Amino acid sequence: MGTIRKINGACRDNIMAVNGIAKASTSNREGFFLLSPLWVGVGRDGRVMYSPDAINWVEYESPPGESSDYWDVSFGKDSSNNQRWIVATNTSPEIRYSADPAVSNSWSSIDFSGTNDVTRVVEYGANGTWIAATGDDVFRSTDGGDTWTKITDVVSGAGLNICLATDGIGNWVMGGGVKVLKSTDDGLNWYVTLQSVGQTNGVEYNNGIWFRAGNGSTSHRIASLTDNNSVDNWSSVTGLSNSALWAICHIDGDTWMTANKGNTLYISTDNCASWTNAGLASPSSGQIMGLASDGTTVVSVGKDNKVNTSTDNGQSWTTRFTSAVDLLVVEYNKVKPFNKC
Repeated sequence: MGTIRKINGACRDNIMAVNGIAKASTSNREGFFLLSPLWVGVGRDGRVMYSPDAINWVEYESPPGESSDYWDVSFGKDSSNNQRWIVATNTSPEIRYSADPAVSNSWSSIDFSGTNDVTRVVEYGANGTWIAATGDDVFRSTDGGDTWTKITDVVSGAGLNICLATDGIGNWVMGGGVKVLKSTDDGLNWYVTLQSVGQTNGVEYNNGIWFRAGNGSTSHRIASLTDNNSVDNWSSVTGLSNSALWAICHIDGDTWMTANKGNTLYISTDNCASWTNAGLASPSSGQIMGLASDGTTVVSVGKDNKVNTSTDNGQSWTTRFTSAVDLLVVEYNKVKPFNKC
């Protein structure tokens, strides 16, 4: 039996209620297990934090005494189809993993053999594959993150890889340096999809669109990638001129949110084609580092150490928690892309 994608013929993510109970109030069905909602964030000095409702948060250091900054956390599945969270540690061992981040001593480590790099980004592919990027190297797991293989066929001169996204059916986009890379065979081979655009600070896929957050004056979107080694025809988006972006999240339908390398938010209601910051409040006095959404609530974390939430697409924010350190990323436990059926 595979992952449950439909109920009574309806796509799982188009179902708004089950037995009269709003979907946002129910657990998520992913494969064989029933998930209770969980938000997980990571930050400097090995900090991990979690919340079942985005309101009440608990923070701890993992392992105790850790001094490295955790730059990414991703949710997916292990080789037995059970839930797994993986942290990119930015140190060695390169990743830490847990089935339940609410248990502080549940984390284990994996050291990538033969590398002196440190892991900056990790992502689950929604079909069993995990990809992690360590400097200019790429590591791939097809057994749920238990074992990892270094992928040697990665474009030379791409630069530091700091962001990853996938559509869940074998296509990936990776950015960071001067070139944006793609894989259309689930991470085995990588080619240039966009070049000469400067640093890429973030990539995301959802609702049929890839979005690239640029560090310069232009950011881009594209609906599909060519299945060959040709560069692709990415379109420049509007409303973000002279804005170096960082955090990205898809909220629901055609609505997305992004933030610049400060505390200014932008929202798009046309699937990333155009953006505006009209009517939006800033959730942070420092740089907004991470955004995540369950389709209703948006959670923001940043360099002012705070967790903030919004239920009106960024028009107003409520501070829920203050950490002892900068918070660098936040994730919600739903396998991406949310709209895949």
